[in-house]
Amino acid sequence: MQIVVDILNSILFDAAILSLVTMGIVLIFRTSITTNFAQGTIATFSAYTVTAIVDLVFRAYLPNMPMALILILSMIIGIITASLIGLFIDVVLIRHSRFTNPIAKQMITMGVIMLLTGLQTVIFTQLGMETRTPQFFTDSLGTHKIISYVLTIVVIGTIFVMLKFTKWGIGVRATASNEKVASMMGVNTKRITLTSWAIASALGALAAALYAPTIFTLSPNMMVGMQVNGFLAAVLGGFTSFGGPIVAAVLMTSARVIATKLLFGVPVVILGSQIDVWVPAFVYLVLFIVILFKPLGLFGKKIVKKV
Repeated sequence: MQIVVDILNSILFDAAILSLVTMGIVLIFRTSITTNFAQGTIATFSAYTVTAIVDLVFRAYLPNMPMALILILSMIIGIITASLIGLFIDVVLIRHSRFTNPIAKQMITMGVIMLLTGLQTVIFTQLGMETRTPQFFTDSLGTHKIISYVLTIVVIGTIFVMLKFTKWGIGVRATASNEKVASMMGVNTKRITLTSWAIASALGALAAALYAPTIFTLSPNMMVGMQVNGFLAAVLGGFTSFGGPIVAAVLMTSARVIATKLLFGVPVVILGSQIDVWVPAFVYLVLFIVILFKPLGLFGKKIVKKV
C-alpha cells in the first residue's frame, strides 16, 4: 500500500509541474503561433530571483518574519518578475514580428535565452547568493509535494474556467482560430497575446518555484528537462487543444514513474546501473510510436480552412 501511495505522490507532483509548463507553452503557441523556447529560461530566472529575495532581503532585514510568509511573498515576486519578462518579450519583440513566419519568432525566443542566461550569471554571481533552494510552505518535502499539486489543480482549473466563460477566454480562442479575422471582428488581439505571454511566463515561474526545493540546488539548466517534456506533452496531446496536452503531461509522467519501477527489476547486466538514462528513452520510444499513428496528437484535430 505504501508503494502505491509513493507512486501516486510522485506521479501527481511531477505531472503538476509538467502541466504548468505545458499550459504555458500551449497558451503562447495558440495565441502567437510560435513555440517559446525561452519558457524554461524565464522560469529559471524567476527561481533565482525568488531565492535571492529570500536570502538577501527577507532573511537579512526581516529575520523575525514567519518563514511561510517570506516564501509566499518571494514566490509572488518571482511570478511578477516572470510576467514582466513575458510582457517585455511580447511588446518589444514578438509584436513587431507577429505576421512573420513562426521560425523567425522562435529565433527571437532563442535570443531571449542568451540574454536571460547572461543576465542571470552576471546579476546573481555578483550578489554572491547561495544556490541552495529554500523549502516552500514547510520543511517536509512530502507536504510540499501535496500542496504543490493541489495548488496546480486550482491554477490550471481556474485557467480552464477563464478560457470557457470569460471574455478573455473567448478572445484567446478567437485569436487561436484566426488572429486576423478575430481582429476584424473587434477582438483586441494585442491585449490577448499580451496577457497570454504574461500568464504563460507566470505559470513557468510557479512551476520553477515549486520544483526547485525538490532538487535542493539551483542550476542554469534546471528547467530544461521540464521544457523539453512540456513540448513533447503538447505534441502528444495536440497543439490544437488546451486540455489534450495536460492529459498528455499526466500520461507521460505516469509512464515515466511506472517505467522506473518496472526497470528497477531488470538485471543490472542488461541495462547497467544507469536506470535514469533508460527510463526517458523508454517513454520517448512509446511517445514516438504513438505520434506515428496519431501525428496530430491524441486530442488534436485537423484544421480545415475554407477559401
